[in-house]
Amino acid sequence: MKVLYLPAETGTGHNMRALAVAAQVRALFPAAEQHVYLASKSTVFRSMFETVGTRVHVAPAERDHANTSQLGTSFDWTTYVTNYLDRTFISGDKMLNAVALIEDIGPDVVVSDYNIAGSLAAEVAGVPHVLITERYDFTLGQLDNDSLVEAGFTVGDPDEVDAIRTSLTRLFGWVTRRARAVLTDKPPVERLDHGTPVLRAIGAGNGHFVGPIVRAECAADPAPRAEVDERFGLEGSEYIVAGFGGTTMFTENKSRLLANYLAAFEKLRAAHPRARLVVIGRQEIAEDIDGVVFLNYVPDWHSLVKHAKVVLSPPGWISVTEMAVMNAPVAYVLSGRNEYHELEAMRRLALLGYTTVTEPDEADLLGILQDAFDAPDTFTRATSEASRTIAPTSNGAEVAAKLIAQTAAEAHVHRETADAA
Repeated sequence: MKVLYLPAETGTGHNMRALAVAAQVRALFPAAEQHVYLASKSTVFRSMFETVGTRVHVAPAERDHANTSQLGTSFDWTTYVTNYLDRTFISGDKMLNAVALIEDIGPDVVVSDYNIAGSLAAEVAGVPHVLITERYDFTLGQLDNDSLVEAGFTVGDPDEVDAIRTSLTRLFGWVTRRARAVLTDKPPVERLDHGTPVLRAIGAGNGHFVGPIVRAECAADPAPRAEVDERFGLEGSEYIVAGFGGTTMFTENKSRLLANYLAAFEKLRAAHPRARLVVIGRQEIAEDIDGVVFLNYVPDWHSLVKHAKVVLSPPGWISVTEMAVMNAPVAYVLSGRNEYHELEAMRRLALLGYTTVTEPDEADLLGILQDAFDAPDTFTRATSEASRTIAPTSNGAEVAAKLIAQTAAEAHVHRETADAA
């Protein structure tokens, strides 16, 4: 069996899901030959994939979507399709590049993690593909024009935006119908997902909610607290983990969120002098602030999270699933209303029972921190109930690996039958 993973380049979560599946394929099918094409963060992920026996191919021009603004304040065909989608999810250049890679490697199955260009390439090359997705539709398909206006965008021509939405949903519907299997780690919520391509795929039988597609470390016991303390300088503290990285539409949202994290933490320390703040930001931060540890990116963050008093996190879905498996005491924070790509996730998380706050000021954040420090049992209980919905099992990657292997085996039989004929 030969597998090629094509994770989308926007956000490390796509790489992480592919890594989790590759590890399970290796565990279950050690003779499998696996390849991955990395278009972001290859310096971090190359060794991680090679450790699980996967051959790494790196895009000639990688992009980091965490530290540049992706959109402007107006929302129209040019700003959204031409200037964003056409260079990320639906790029003709990326599709042809993937076709060439498929022809070179000759995989039995292509696994696309929300990489629509990759899915299209597999269809063009005539290779069966499995779609892994944390979206039930393109993001715009689950947001109406009023939601965009409320988020602060100027919608110049509503009919034009409607046309974009309809076209994207039609494309995503075609991709989900053509995929041999559609695997999602996001539990369906009928009021949000009714009529979406992925919910239709689940109804048709080729779609599956498999639970969290995460690495085995998430469910394992953490490293001893002493090791975490020594590594990050947290001896004798009760610490907060606060994230503000990930793909961003507007970098000013990240800057504002960081400032409010720091202001809320400073006030918390008046009542909790042993408190420390660990900030993970997908960028180098040179500030030296008492009680604050700045980190760029921590791929092995599981032990850090499991010993934390509370986690403040953007709603990137790989983080959501990992923390659900870890049963972390988490609240979800959206840095700006105009981070449109995460509005749907925030709505879902709120409906599932998590603490969520959008565009928080320091008072909002301080209130969450005080709840976690002053009434930890109550805070953790609410989080645990929500996490069980997202993580009914901790091994969605194993389910994914078996379905991928089944797709590859069926493709092999089909080729043998065609050759014999």
